[in-house]
Amino acid sequence: MGFSVSIKRLLVIAILLVAGTAIDRSSSLAQSGRGQLPDDKKQKPVTPRLPYPLPKIRLPEQLPQKSDDTIRINSDLVTVVATIARKVQTDPLDLRQADFEILEDGVPQEIANFARDVDQPLKMVMLFDTSLSVTQKIAFEKRAAARFFERVLRPQDAAALFSVSTDVSVLQDFTTKIPFLVNATRQLKAQGATSLYDAVFLASDYLNKAEGRRVIVIVSDGGDTTSSKGLLECLAQAQQSNAVIFAIFTGNLNSSQNLRDLAGERALETLTRETGGDVLKPRFTPGTQNDEMDESSLRELDQAFLNVAEQLRTQFALGFFSTNDKRDGTFRKLSVRIKKSGYTARARTGYYAPKN
Repeated sequence: MGFSVSIKRLLVIAILLVAGTAIDRSSSLAQSGRGQLPDDKKQKPVTPRLPYPLPKIRLPEQLPQKSDDTIRINSDLVTVVATIARKVQTDPLDLRQADFEILEDGVPQEIANFARDVDQPLKMVMLFDTSLSVTQKIAFEKRAAARFFERVLRPQDAAALFSVSTDVSVLQDFTTKIPFLVNATRQLKAQGATSLYDAVFLASDYLNKAEGRRVIVIVSDGGDTTSSKGLLECLAQAQQSNAVIFAIFTGNLNSSQNLRDLAGERALETLTRETGGDVLKPRFTPGTQNDEMDESSLRELDQAFLNVAEQLRTQFALGFFSTNDKRDGTFRKLSVRIKKSGYTARARTGYYAPKN
């Protein structure tokens, strides 16, 4: 009986030893990665089915998905700045949206946005011709330009000054500080040839990044001798940026006007007419020399700048979504009319449609 009990005890001890060894081996294999099932044999977790599909979330930095029924976005909104002329200057500018009509390629468009553009901040680039052809007038032009900045710019407005000769230089980047602009005008010096068309192209591109009303003011005789861009090329860039161009013609208007002055005058008329602006033509006393001008010539120049300032205060902004939804990049003609008698509108004569 005692022998039987001893044998049973020995068997129990042996079983416990074998079981312990197996457990240690299993633990060792698990830690080493051996003995595990291959990935393709494992049971994969099951994703629970929802009774409804999750909505797609588009993050701001993602591009919109292409679709035949793409919703119109702000980039398709065509903005037109209209400068208003009154038959009687004392008449109020109390025009309403219903008083305006926009035609695209002769087709009436529904006005979606309407505002007095004077409420928006002004972003202006002045292109100052400093070529040798303007030597006799540059001193007085600088003084008149400085006064123009002081009269026009409000705290929310910003302006930049470009010097235009053989090269185009940014003398003052966009700033709201009038003393900076006045100081920049003092740095203007007559030298070199004229790259006016290049300057218009660069200023239009410069304004592309600006928010608010986009205006270019040119002070020049309009002549161009060294530009790499042509007149039509710089005009297209101005229209694409929706910049309104005003110009103060500093060439001769008397009977001694040469071919350069005549060609320059025509170029400025084209740039201003096609963008909805205006060209002002002050009369200077002939025979001015050594940077000297008489008081009447200076008053003429001051009045021209003042005229530009007044026109900037008569602008309205109109916006529409074209009934022609083709995104083909073609040029489309625009016409803005005012139904109310005694008022006329100037605006850019066309725009380039968006292109995919």
